[in-house]
Amino acid sequence: MKSRPENSPKTIPTMFFEQVGKYGERTALLRKVDEEYRPLSWREVEELVLATARGLISLGVRRGDRVAIMAYNRPEWLVADLAIMAAGAVTVPIYHTSTTSQTDYILKQAGAEVAFVARSEKAEMLATCNSAIRHIVSLDPVGPDSPGSCGLDYPTLLEQGRQAEPEIAEELRGRLEGLKPDDCATIIFTSGTTGNPKGVMLSHTNLLANAKAGLLAVQVDDTDTYLSFLPLSHSFERTAGQFLMLMAGATIAYAGSIRTISEDIGAIHPTIMLGVPRFFEKLHDRIMDSVHDAPRPRQAIFAWAMAVGRHRQELAEQERSPDRWTALQVRLADFLVFRRFRQRLGGRLRFFVSGGAPLAPEITRFFLAAGVRILEGYGLTEHSPVIAVNRLERIRPGTVGPPLPGCRVRIEEDGEVAVKSPSVMLGYYRDPRATAEVLRDGWLLTGDLGKLANGCLTILDRKKDIIVTSNGKNVTPQYIENLLTNDDYISQAVLYGDRRTFLSALITPDYEHLQGRRPLPELAELSPEEMTERPELTDFLLARIAERSRDLASFETVRKIVVLAEPLSEEQGELTPTLKVKRKAVLRKYQDRLDALYREEPEKPRPRSRWP
Repeated sequence: MKSRPENSPKTIPTMFFEQVGKYGERTALLRKVDEEYRPLSWREVEELVLATARGLISLGVRRGDRVAIMAYNRPEWLVADLAIMAAGAVTVPIYHTSTTSQTDYILKQAGAEVAFVARSEKAEMLATCNSAIRHIVSLDPVGPDSPGSCGLDYPTLLEQGRQAEPEIAEELRGRLEGLKPDDCATIIFTSGTTGNPKGVMLSHTNLLANAKAGLLAVQVDDTDTYLSFLPLSHSFERTAGQFLMLMAGATIAYAGSIRTISEDIGAIHPTIMLGVPRFFEKLHDRIMDSVHDAPRPRQAIFAWAMAVGRHRQELAEQERSPDRWTALQVRLADFLVFRRFRQRLGGRLRFFVSGGAPLAPEITRFFLAAGVRILEGYGLTEHSPVIAVNRLERIRPGTVGPPLPGCRVRIEEDGEVAVKSPSVMLGYYRDPRATAEVLRDGWLLTGDLGKLANGCLTILDRKKDIIVTSNGKNVTPQYIENLLTNDDYISQAVLYGDRRTFLSALITPDYEHLQGRRPLPELAELSPEEMTERPELTDFLLARIAERSRDLASFETVRKIVVLAEPLSEEQGELTPTLKVKRKAVLRKYQDRLDALYREEPEKPRPRSRWP
């Protein structure tokens, strides 16, 4: 049964309860218990949602109150989210990996007094916050020695809801009936790459409109099984991986953890998965590592199959059909190589969707050549979040595809992307000044630079990240960084050079590849710290960079680098929870080492471009 909703329900709880009436005892969710996946029917999920909502009301949660969720992906996340909204309250997601100070900031800004947390240790962390939190509900059982404020666990809350007085059930019914489409459903705090996070207020209409437009753009239906592993605290996963899947009637399975995805794929055989570029880059690297370690005849077969697959993809991008000889080669390549690869992805995968950051076109084309479709999209939390996405029938690597149905996109005079649709946020929570800066006559200014061509949107970079050299040349660092990190031996790259005569970069090598593949055998046994002290590594990386940069203008090429021994991390305050670089914080941290590159005279000649 294809899901093409013609009339969106008024609110998210309304949508969910309508789906319960439609699907009843069919499987809605798959949860991992004792290493096995067990089903939860739509009717069972409904009972949990209603009991949890009554439990929240019994705790004193009022209409419009903010209730936080700080947990990894699991059925209780979805249940809590729907229950909070059903009770007329507002969901405030917090990343499970957030620090105490980050969590405290969000709780205080949102004014949340109730929070769901994953484990008792997280409950204890919240208990140390300075916010006015009154009730902390641990989704896992809490011990008898836990602090008083941590003593409430989810089973207890459920039981309270199930045993609630009739007056509470009647109160819940009244709140559900009183929900309005334009009521705030959630406040999502942005990841804050350049400052403190801002609370994005999204209404039921915003979220439902985005999910509906997504279904009109990409077919998802009640025969699909979706594997959820990106954080539900992120708007991409929450809208596209939760609300859209509920609206489509698809089954949602929750990965045990990021470390168990491979085995979870084997158990679930998903048809759809969402990912961020780093996920696809790692998957690509694992494939290439296995090819690198294979006997030479297998390497040759793989190289031939990839050449065939790439040719087929080039024809597809030109909207041309393969001739008979090419079609025969494609079938043979699929039989010998690609079929096995797709089996490792569960054997039923229809497509991936990539979001959260730009995906290198080379990675997209690699998977397309293997017969695995990746639909790159683009969005913003302030737009609930999806703005554009490639279509199954027309994938254009290097672009984020056409705008969603009902979404108007225009390019401002300075190149900034502006968007107008029912998915545009209500505004920033308690921050009218910041709201006025990005909302103009109903148009949302995204802060991203882009271009529209042949109906497809291409994102160039963040407007605030543009580097202007001392010669007045504009450089878009994100494109160049993606180009460099697509190299097998470069894990991370951060460009620097604003008001400088040339570009430099912070480079984190892929030390696993350096030690495993041994392109520099004399360094293979050294630690990362020892490697960074050796000029051979710097020259090797500069040669790789020169090869990657051969099609760039001279002012866009990286002349010097600082080699880092440790990868940038969220724990060190260098990355956001969605793995975006906090550019200002990172450059500030390494400012002295970067400045030293420009004091070195004379400048070293660039190494010749050679692949080791």
